[in-house]
Amino acid sequence: MHKILVVDDEKSILEMLKYCLEHEGYMVLTAETGEMAKNWVKEVKLDLAIVDLGLPDISGLQVCEFIKEDPKTRATPIIILTGNTSNDARIKGNSCANAELFLNKPIEIADLRKAVAAILEKSEKKKLLLRNSFKARLD
Repeated sequence: MHKILVVDDEKSILEMLKYCLEHEGYMVLTAETGEMAKNWVKEVKLDLAIVDLGLPDISGLQVCEFIKEDPKTRATPIIILTGNTSNDARIKGNSCANAELFLNKPIEIADLRKAVAAILEKSEKKKLLLRNSFKARLD
């Protein structure tokens, strides 16, 4: 079962995302602050993080940087949620957070489902290629 961390300070959005993703069969962990998110990242091997940029304690970009800076979690794919549709926000997010995708709020649930499934499938293929590469080197 894939483990997904959803980070958003808006409780209604957090609960809606949790419900929709659990309905698809994912295990969903939630955090309302950046520090809570960082604690989950330290404790649990995640398959995906969905992070809102606007958090009350630290920015969502800092959470993303935390994930990408650690060699143990660097390969974790990230979807950034934002109400800011400017190109500046996307450029900063890509350069700082190395995110796979940006989704604008309000979120279309169908888009979220497709994005999550596609990113997790791509991540699984990448892991399989790495395993096969290491196995070939050992043989």
